[in-house]
Parts: sequence; structure tokens; C-alpha cells
Amino acid sequence: MAAMPKKRKMPSLLFGAGDVSGWTPVGVSGFRGLKPTAAVRELIQNGLDAATSAEVSPARMRFRVDQHRASDIPAIDSYREAFAGAQQTQRKLFKNELPDNAKAITSDINQCLENDTCEVLYVLDNGIGLDKDRMCALLGDGLSVKESGATGSFGNGHVVVFPASDLRYVLYGGLSDGNMIGSGHAILASRENEKGGASLSKDGYFVEALQAHDLFDRYVFPENEEIPSLIRDQLVWIKEQWGTGSVVAVIGFNRFRELDSDTGIQEQVFRAAACNFFEAIHGGHLILEIEQDDKVVCLDKENLHTVLEEHRIQKRSTDSFLSGSRAYEALLTLETGKSIKVKTEMGDMEIMLRYPIDEGITRVDLCRNGMWITDRLPKFQNQFGDLQMFHCVLPLRKNIEVNRLVRRTEGPLHNSLLLNQLSKEEKKKLNNVFNSIREKLHKEVPRLSNEIFRPNDIFLVQTGELVQGGTKPSTTGTPTIVKRHSKTSEDVGGAGGGHQGENDGRGSDVRRSGSFKRSGNQMPFQAVVVPTGNRSCRANIVSGERVSGSEIRFALDESIDVTSDDLSKESFVHLHADTLLLNGQPVQKSQLKKDENGNVLGVLLGNLDQRQECVIDMDYTVPDDLLVKNDNQVVLKIEMIRRASQSQSAGE
Repeated sequence: MAAMPKKRKMPSLLFGAGDVSGWTPVGVSGFRGLKPTAAVRELIQNGLDAATSAEVSPARMRFRVDQHRASDIPAIDSYREAFAGAQQTQRKLFKNELPDNAKAITSDINQCLENDTCEVLYVLDNGIGLDKDRMCALLGDGLSVKESGATGSFGNGHVVVFPASDLRYVLYGGLSDGNMIGSGHAILASRENEKGGASLSKDGYFVEALQAHDLFDRYVFPENEEIPSLIRDQLVWIKEQWGTGSVVAVIGFNRFRELDSDTGIQEQVFRAAACNFFEAIHGGHLILEIEQDDKVVCLDKENLHTVLEEHRIQKRSTDSFLSGSRAYEALLTLETGKSIKVKTEMGDMEIMLRYPIDEGITRVDLCRNGMWITDRLPKFQNQFGDLQMFHCVLPLRKNIEVNRLVRRTEGPLHNSLLLNQLSKEEKKKLNNVFNSIREKLHKEVPRLSNEIFRPNDIFLVQTGELVQGGTKPSTTGTPTIVKRHSKTSEDVGGAGGGHQGENDGRGSDVRRSGSFKRSGNQMPFQAVVVPTGNRSCRANIVSGERVSGSEIRFALDESIDVTSDDLSKESFVHLHADTLLLNGQPVQKSQLKKDENGNVLGVLLGNLDQRQECVIDMDYTVPDDLLVKNDNQVVLKIEMIRRASQSQSAGE
């Protein structure tokens, strides 16, 4: 008589033994403060990878938000029990008083559990699907089964999505070879084991059995009809529409803590997708769908330009990724740039190059398998100051070996390159590839004139059609250099309210704007400034010499005639400290030069090498004592000095 098949257990949320951990483990809390882009990037990245592994193109992904009764959430009773036990244990550890950050987390969970309904974000893809091995890797910490050409790696990267769940509970489903499989992961805090023995882990897994003793067969996953309908219904839809694929369900979806329950997610998802996957979408390799109010809206290569054009006003990214403005510039390069083949020791590479550019700064954007990674490549900074401004996109799509090395260097959010993660030989190979690309750019992009701005040269910047007074300057495209006479006290002093001139004994010109003392020797430099708004701009500054201390400031040219030598009306614009960036990073308070009223008038750049490049993004305000309407454009002058010493600079 044949043995009866062993009856499978109903899936539940199971917690194994584990170390003591609180409500803010590094794996989750490190991503808690991130903007929606991080979670959306991770979700799209995994879907794109799954399609790449299945050799499916285009990759299709659908985002949908739905409401469910709280009682329909899989293993919700097990979740409640674990949550109550974790709270009790953690209070004991902290003498009945949870830390403030833990209070916020438990408050979110309690509030979500008290509701009769629960919002769920579903993200579906048409990729290779999840089988047992891929599901194990997904739930593991640092494990990966992705192909070498995939965008990212499974492992703790999936934790990026957890802050989008007020319950910190995410379910998964996969359809592969006609078979459905499900699982889930909840992250709470460790708790006492009521049955005795070791304490229970913070990690709970939605499985039929948890076999902690078996590293190679740790989980027994529910399959087919054993999968709860909340996930199974999505897999049935995938089967009917796409054949294979997977679904991620974010339980207790909080709309990334930026939207209320009446606001759709289209703008957030489309912005994150367009700014980070413009190469994949432009190439027809990725299509995004948002299902809301019984309607489906798509983001694809047909409307990508329109979507990014809407977001090009975003000059600064509020997270660690690409801003709308820079993503739009990158798309223009893909649309209108020149395709160039670069021969390297690891095979041919393709780059897209556009020059000269009308706005923005010289930049090389690295995209791998359609996802933007970084614009800070090894040894690419300050290497192109002698070239016309250009923009380059490095797709890294066809060369699988370079793909593999770059992927291994990426940080946890896949937005930086850490070459020290490679072996010495691999690092050398990848550096040689980047060297070949850099050399090719130097051959392809025309050089600038060697002329350097001298101390008495003034650089005028057009920020709109007209300057104050109605004079249209001839600074469209090419900078205008206005030669000024040597300044004396007679030139700048006297009647008319001009700034009083004096000499500081070092041969430098010293004036005051308010009580802002401008002391130091003027220095040669090159500058290209691009308007980024009515009262904002980006300045690309290249030092003409090596200096031990330097400072830059932006003066307002108030002359009706831009060729006038009248210096009597010179004033500095007030820079906005909260949005001021130096080389993409916020400017430190110690670097700000202020007047007696606290207005920021300049920035200490510090030590500079010859030909070193500095990029300043700034918003500014015209001084209150000047009558300039908000919609009137102005002309700025850049002034750069070499200070006698850093200590003296800081003390002024």
C-alpha cells in the first residue's frame, strides 16, 4: 500500500531564533528617511532584472493600489501576536520606556492595525518569475542568484521597500514554469520565547515551515492553491496577461509618507522611473503602468520626453539620485547625441555624446542595463576643464564583462562606485576601461580657448531676455568679457553713494558692501555660468593657478549699459544658504561669508589646484535696497580672490 502524502501545513508568519535586536535595525532604519525614489528604484530594478533574466523585452511593470479588509491580510493574527510580544519584550529591555524612534514605529503599526481596512501596493512584472531558489535568495541577507548582466543584486537590497509599509510587512509571489509560489517577510523586533528556549528573531517569514537547521532548505513555501488569494489573484492575472512574472505586495502601504489617501501615486512613480530609468525607457526596454480609478496610464518611450520636461524644473535632487533637470539633459543626449564606439581592453564600448550644451555642466552619466548609477566616475572629476562643455551618457548595456565589474562596485543603493570592492587585477581592468573612455572624450570634444579671466576682467551672465534698464546683453551662448580700468579711490569713492575704496597694504582692492570686507588678492580663473531659473544659476569655475585659500562671490551689475566702467553701483547678491551646493554637496556653515546682517555674500572654496574645477549651484536674492521687480532679470559678475591665509579668512 502506497504511503499517504504528508499533509502540508497552512502558511503562517514564523519567527526563528535570533539575536536581540530592537525596532531600528540598521537594515531598515538606514532606509527609513529616504524619499520614494529609493523604494521605486528598487521595485523597478528587480522587475527589469527579472525581464533581463527571462530575455523578455520590453519589461512591463504595473503598479496598483487596492484596499483590503484587515482580516484578509495573510497571517495577520500571527503578526498581531508577534507585535504584542515584541513590544512587551522591548519595554522590559528599556525599563518600560521605549526610545523615541521606537515609539514612532510602534505607533504607526498600532494605528494601521486598528483600521478595518488596509491599503496594499502591488507591483507586478513580466519577468522570469520566482522559483524556490530565487525566493530563498530574495529572503536572504546578501545572497544573490542574479545573472551577471542584471541591474542589482538580491539580498538586503529588498529592505529598501520596507519603510513604505507601516506594518513593515511585504509579501511576494512568483509564477515560473506554470507553478505559483508565495512567501513574505515582516520585520519587527526580537522578543522572548513564551515556550522557552532562545529568543525569537525580529524577522518573521510567511511560509509553511521554517527549517532553521537546514541552510540549503530553510523554507517550505506555499504553492499554487495554498497561496492566499491576496497574492494568488495577482499571479492569476500575470498568467493570463504575461505568462510568467512576479508580484510584490507592500502591506499597510503609507504612500511613501508623502501623499494622503486621496492622492494617486502616478507622479511619484513616473518621476522616479523617468529620472532613473530614462535609458531603458528611451530604448524601448521598459514600460511602466499605473492602475488607478479603473484606468491605466503608461510611461513609455512615446511620452518619456514629455514627463521629463515636466520635471526639468527640479534643479536639485531631494534624495541621492538624479534630479529632473539632469535627467532631462541626459535624455536629450540619448535623443540628439552622437553614438561613438570606444575600444577598450575589455571590448568595445558605446557612448552617447552631445556638445556644445546650452545648459547644465560637463557631466558623464553611467547607466547600467537601463538604470542610472552615477555621474561621478573614478578619475573623471576636474579632467575636462579645457574642453567645451559637453554631456555624455555611458549606457553599459552590451558589454557583459564590464557590466559585471561595475555591478560589483556599486553601493547599497546602486548610486555610487566603490572600486575597492574589486580585486587588484579587476580594479586595474575597470580603471583602464574608464581611462580609454576619458581619452576618447578628449579626442572628440573641441578644446576651449586658452584665455583665462584676469583679475580686471568681469564675466557677465545673462539670466533672461532683458537686464535691468532694458538693455539686451550680447551674452547668449558665449561669455562677454568687459575690460575695466584699474580702480582707485577716486574711481569708486565720492558722491553718489558709491562704495568707499581703500588699500589693505597687500596691493589688493578693498571695498565694503554693508560691512562685508573684501580683502585678498584677485586671482585668474575660468568660469561658465548657466541660468537655472529667474534667481538661480549654476557656476562652473576652473582655477587658473594653485592657491592655498580662495573665495568666490557674485556681484550684481546694476549699470544700465553693460559695457559701462562705472563701479559706483556694485552690490553682492544674497545667496540662499539652505540650497547652496558646492560640487553637489551642501556648503558647510564655516564656508559661508556673511555681512553684519547675516546675508550670505560669498563662499570659501579653500585650497585649489591649478585647473581644479568647482561647481556651485545657487539661488540668490537681490538686495532689498535695490529696486528690481521680481520678474526682471539681472546680470551677475563673478569675482574670485586668493586670501592671505585661511585663518584670516575665517576670522573676518
